Amino acid sequence: MNEQFLKLQKEFNRISKKGYIRGIYNTSSSIGRTFENELGLEMNKASIPDYQNIEIKTRRGYTKSTMTLFNAVPNGQNNGELKRLKDTYGYPYKNDRNYKVLFAEVFGNKLTFSGVKYQYKLDIDKSDQKVFLCIYNREEVLLERKIFWSFDYLKEKLLNKIKYLAIIKAWTKEIDGWNYFKYYKINFYVLKNFDKFIECLKNGKIKLIIKINIHLDKEHYGQMYDHGCGFDISEEDISMLFYNYIII
Repeated sequence: MNEQFLKLQKEFNRISKKGYIRGIYNTSSSIGRTFENELGLEMNKASIPDYQNIEIKTRRGYTKSTMTLFNAVPNGQNNGELKRLKDTYGYPYKNDRNYKVLFAEVFGNKLTFSGVKYQYKLDIDKSDQKVFLCIYNREEVLLERKIFWSFDYLKEKLLNKIKYLAIIKAWTKEIDGWNYFKYYKINFYVLKNFDKFIECLKNGKIKLIIKINIHLDKEHYGQMYDHGCGFDISEEDISMLFYNYIII
């Protein structure tokens, strides 16, 4: 793997020497896509790594936001369960109360509210080899434990998408009303094992983020806009799941 990391390091050095690069879109969120464009990569929405079997995460300097390791729909199936989840436990969209939305940050070590009526928690069931989404009411009475992700499915997602990782840091600034990015640092990582992933889920170092909104454009207005179920980790906890890799 050293050869692939070395190749990306050389590409990073080339891009970094350019200084501030004009974003391909005029949004701060185009930081990753702009770097991929410099690498000559097409937009990647598949569950495969970005470059030479390496998943690339591009982040602004000093950001405290978590990073998504991968997305995985419940049961490894379609978004039917997410629609049911939204319809049953969602809350009215603030600008149009005719439609429901749902945002939840879910942990394995504590209950968290989504909206004002329902609380969520992950149950990591090692005997059943599944991670269950548990939903409770305000009084902490369990309402359902149906939605799940099998260990095998999560392991496949983890190993296929993010066995090898590069975290790239960039400064951002606006020039003549447009966003520019300067890529200044790269670190490489190798996944430890799936057991560490399960451990991080159980102790709350990895969280599940559910984001279900509605489309706001005229043609699709009100239709469900599923951002997916992301398994996220903070950069400060990355060493719990990955080894830091030093290029030889």
